[in-house]
Amino acid sequence: MGDRPSKWSVAWTASRLAGRRFFRRTESKQDADLGEILTGQLDQMKGLAMKLGQIVSYMDVPLPESAQQKLAQLQTGMSGMSLDKTRAALQDAFGPDFEARFDRLDMKPLAAASIGQVHRARIGDHELALKIRYPDVATSFENDLGGLASLASLASFASAVDGKAIVPELGARLAEECDYEREAAFQSAFARAFANDSQVHIPEVFGALSTPSTLATSWSDGASFSEAREHSQALRDFYAATLVRFNYRSLLNLSTIQADPHPGNYLFGPKERVTFLDFGCIREFEPDFINNLRSVIDALDHDDRPRFREAIIELGMVPKPARFDFEHHFAMMQHLHRPLLTSSFTFTPEFVKQGLAYNGPSNPNARHMDIPPAYIWVARLQWGLWSVLARLRASVRLRDVLDDIMAAPITPLLLSPAHASSTHAV
Repeated sequence: MGDRPSKWSVAWTASRLAGRRFFRRTESKQDADLGEILTGQLDQMKGLAMKLGQIVSYMDVPLPESAQQKLAQLQTGMSGMSLDKTRAALQDAFGPDFEARFDRLDMKPLAAASIGQVHRARIGDHELALKIRYPDVATSFENDLGGLASLASLASFASAVDGKAIVPELGARLAEECDYEREAAFQSAFARAFANDSQVHIPEVFGALSTPSTLATSWSDGASFSEAREHSQALRDFYAATLVRFNYRSLLNLSTIQADPHPGNYLFGPKERVTFLDFGCIREFEPDFINNLRSVIDALDHDDRPRFREAIIELGMVPKPARFDFEHHFAMMQHLHRPLLTSSFTFTPEFVKQGLAYNGPSNPNARHMDIPPAYIWVARLQWGLWSVLARLRASVRLRDVLDDIMAAPITPLLLSPAHASSTHAV
């Protein structure tokens, strides 16, 4: 085992070999080959490697557009388990007579993501989406995190991120994401919280078919993100406003977020609504943490430097205030929140790139700021969402959305002990 190469060394070797081929071809061919190789490699790896590929597919990173389009296939995956492994996983979850539970069960997966694959099924009049977890994915995550620990320690020397603290934080979220019973509970809780919002659709959970390794929900139709990008400007703007309202209400009112904003987790339409599909990667926050985030927004809105300074310190980002450039951080946060604080805003890739540049090598706070592990998920949500909306080419009016959210109290999304009562029994 000690001589067996890790999946990370395999990926690195593949990229080096690919590089030798790229530069013998035309630029467009190079870009296409890069996307093909990265997508195929990460799709086969699944687990953490595929998650990183999903993030790269929608964030504005320095990759050619054609390569990012290829990586977008990772949002639903390409290759799943073999038929024998799928049957074995279903037998482990439901017993040897698992097929008798369904009136129809399509054994070919419709999507194969980083943790599990999705099948279509039917019981009576109910069309279902059945997620099946890969049997070894939890072990895969543990092994990958062990390999990342040393890299994370090195990252601490070059950034404000506490690498040693981030790895356990990431490990905790990934372990939770592998528990489909937990996901079912959160999906039901979010469905209750947004029950009165006709523009937000969260599929119903079927509790009798949900186990630690399987999750059954009502089937949802809708356009994929790539299809939605071709819809009318009015529809794209509607989708964008709905995504922002869902995510910022979750953060600032429910103090709980769906922390994986990649486009494969959304369906658009067929009516004027957005369907939210995945509630595995969830991060809960303490109310005090959310209060400080709200204070940051309010201080930006009122150009209140003293309050901004106090909120950033309370968030735990400033270990030594005398060395911290509060003006630079104010400008960065002002840029990040501009879509929410202006009367109207058009999202562009340039806007996202300008924001990320604030954290580049010229950032005067790079060595004088602490980023709490909890804040990593907030940043991922905010910048990830803006990247998605830039790809949607959306123009939106979000000021009223923010005002409504800020006027509402913090009511943490607490899982009811009787959460199963809100799931459908079959």
